[in-house]
Amino acid sequence: PVASPSPSFPARLKETSGWQQVFSSPRLDWAIERVALNAKVLGGALGDRDKMVAAASCSEIILWALRADGNGAEIGETPLPPCSRILEDFYRGSSASSPFPAGVFHLGVPVEALFFVGNQLIATSHTGKIGVWNAVTKHWQIQDVVPINSYDAAGTFLLLGCTNGSIYYVDVQKFPLRMKDNDLLVTELYRDPAEDAVTALSVYLT
Repeated sequence: PVASPSPSFPARLKETSGWQQVFSSPRLDWAIERVALNAKVLGGALGDRDKMVAAASCSEIILWALRADGNGAEIGETPLPPCSRILEDFYRGSSASSPFPAGVFHLGVPVEALFFVGNQLIATSHTGKIGVWNAVTKHWQIQDVVPINSYDAAGTFLLLGCTNGSIYYVDVQKFPLRMKDNDLLVTELYRDPAEDAVTALSVYLT
């Protein structure tokens, strides 16, 4: 995908005709700072929409599901009152036939990384917040963890390297929630005895 200060323009390359624009988001009045693309949604989780594009600015994230013909529908958790010009065109562009409500996800702190792990959208901040959108349950979950220095993804696992010397992981495919408080289950995989910060991660599963 290609992002300008306003719309986002996912494109595809065909050998016979070169680059073709397949979708243009509604115009937004804030600059797009992060963008992520899932070129193939597996398992029919979104029906006939087999691609997803996400855009983020500051702490807000908008997620679109795209059909093969390029038509897009916004995916959101809860519609927000269109009280500012920032969301005006976003709401005007909402599709009445969309099976998903239009809305914006909020992380609560600036989004510093935005990416997909399988069908799940992940947003992280070094302050110690992660947000996970589950394509099956259509649920957005925010979880507080130790301040994050590094991250990597392998298979369905999201791994976080933190300032306290620990490496944590979340199986985002299973989207495990603790029964006692409904928080996302974040498991400690390793802790450095000296509690030195984990500044880089690279994971490969065999």
